[in-house]
Amino acid sequence: MLIPAMFYTPIIPEGEVGVLGKVIDKRGNSYTVFSKKLYYDSQWYNYKNYYKFYYNEFSTVPITTGKNVYVYGQADKKGLKPIYIAPSNNFSIMKVKDNAINKIQKNIENEEARDILISSFMGNIKDNEVFKKTGTLHLFAVSGMHVYILYGIVSFFVNFLILKRNARLIINSVIISFYLIFTGFTPSSVRAVLLLVTLNIFRFFDIPVSSFNILGLVGYINLLFLPNNILNVSFQMSYAAAFMILFTLERIDNSFIKTLIMPVAAYIGIFPIALINFGEISLTGLLITPLLTPAVTLLILCALFSIILPFNFITLFSTNFAIATKNFVNVFTFWEPIKFGSIFIPLVAWSFLFLLYVFILETKTKRSPHKQRPYIKN
Repeated sequence: MLIPAMFYTPIIPEGEVGVLGKVIDKRGNSYTVFSKKLYYDSQWYNYKNYYKFYYNEFSTVPITTGKNVYVYGQADKKGLKPIYIAPSNNFSIMKVKDNAINKIQKNIENEEARDILISSFMGNIKDNEVFKKTGTLHLFAVSGMHVYILYGIVSFFVNFLILKRNARLIINSVIISFYLIFTGFTPSSVRAVLLLVTLNIFRFFDIPVSSFNILGLVGYINLLFLPNNILNVSFQMSYAAAFMILFTLERIDNSFIKTLIMPVAAYIGIFPIALINFGEISLTGLLITPLLTPAVTLLILCALFSIILPFNFITLFSTNFAIATKNFVNVFTFWEPIKFGSIFIPLVAWSFLFLLYVFILETKTKRSPHKQRPYIKN
């Protein structure tokens, strides 16, 4: 996975820059642009990266999701502060995302509920303080979990309607790939979608393959196209969590225990990365994430129905449930994240916890000799 990055030196400009890219997310005055080219130091560079910023100046040509734009501004290691944005009047399939956001904004009057519903389906929540304090922000920043939830919903209906296995695999793969338009092609959602689609390809041709090999292949492809992701904390945490979840699930048989332990496995995987980058850890998120996971599933369904079937009883239920979810999380804000002056001791403690966790799982596996590695079969 590291090989593409070895031959790539990321450009981290500071000063005046020009960025050519596409708007992949827009909420009010908040923009996310995926760059294609960067003008810096009197030269144009091919440069793929995500830029998030606020821009509240009036434009005679509406700037919407899917637009190609030229952004001029001041760049530093923290990001980009735009001075001027020039949109081009072109069509993009990502206009679908903009239309979906507009429909939710039209059908859901409560701004707080609207923000939660849109972010549960598309990520990038605006009012995130409550979720940040409780360590549950990842539930509203589209991750692999959201992709798997939606894939499960889609598979349920497709499997019910379509009898032929290969037809189901193709339809499921196409629909979940289309979902990337709504996520803005974030590293975690790209990883999860590529993983599922690759698994389906191997299933289609009846080729048994290890899930770990597919995860590595997906990561390699991801870095091949976007080498700068190797520096992206979201990318690092996404693959660390995915690896630990796969490692755990192959050693546990009970479905109920699998559901309960998945957040723990993901937490163990991302702990050192979060600690090194943020210097603090929230234990609250570990405790309430299993409780919120079913709620997020229902929020995704509410968002979908608010777009497709905006009946009054659906919008009323969606509004009340979104607000109730936030109020529930707000109850746990009294427990502040644990901040560390030095990360050495917590990293050592995590190392012992990690070894103990692996030892327990390996011991359980040895006691069950019939247990096999996770190969993809029919």
